[in-house]
Amino acid sequence: MSTHGGTSTSAPPATTVTGPDTIGAPAVVGTGLHYARNDHDHGLPALDYNALQYNDLLGWTFDPAFARGTSGGLSPTYLSVGRIPLPAAMTVTNVLVRVVTLGVTLTHSFLALFKSDGTIIGQSADQSTAWETGGAIGLYTLPLGGGPYVCTPLAANDFLLAAYYVGTYATQPFFSAVGNTVLLDNAGTTAARSRFSYIAQSDRATLVSINPASLTGANALPVWFGIS
Repeated sequence: MSTHGGTSTSAPPATTVTGPDTIGAPAVVGTGLHYARNDHDHGLPALDYNALQYNDLLGWTFDPAFARGTSGGLSPTYLSVGRIPLPAAMTVTNVLVRVVTLGVTLTHSFLALFKSDGTIIGQSADQSTAWETGGAIGLYTLPLGGGPYVCTPLAANDFLLAAYYVGTYATQPFFSAVGNTVLLDNAGTTAARSRFSYIAQSDRATLVSINPASLTGANALPVWFGIS
């Protein structure tokens, strides 16, 4: 009578059988009479994050179907920040946001993208004219200067931080968000991992890296950001 990997009358194979797997690394595949070679390809699919439910985007802060309110209330120079999951390396070209209400007399107006450790990846061209009276409301898909950028997770459960910034204004512009109420959007997170937050920068034409531990999540409105 046969057993898995040999017969009852035959000598057992080596105690441990090893062999290269499909990517060339050694693998222990069995002991005694019970073993199987591990040198064949089971055809497991590669992670295809781009094919998930993101309307052909690479990611977003939340489903845009829920963006029925507007952001607001930030003083000039504040970055309004939203967290976007980064489960695998991806190449990012653009940051997206929807302008709902135009502002008045803007300077230094940008979209930007940061790593989870606060390192700035890039920022858009100045949108001061586009986002003020005489400009246009609607969805903005803005390329990051110097991009596209390959964004690789720094650790497990990693993310990117998208943000908008206006250096000065007489009246601020408004962007699509969940709503103008106090929400539990940051429940269970630390400051550095806030899903939605804000942080001050001085009035500047070139944004700098931030300290995620200094993000303020309390009462931060969930602004919709996307990346592509």
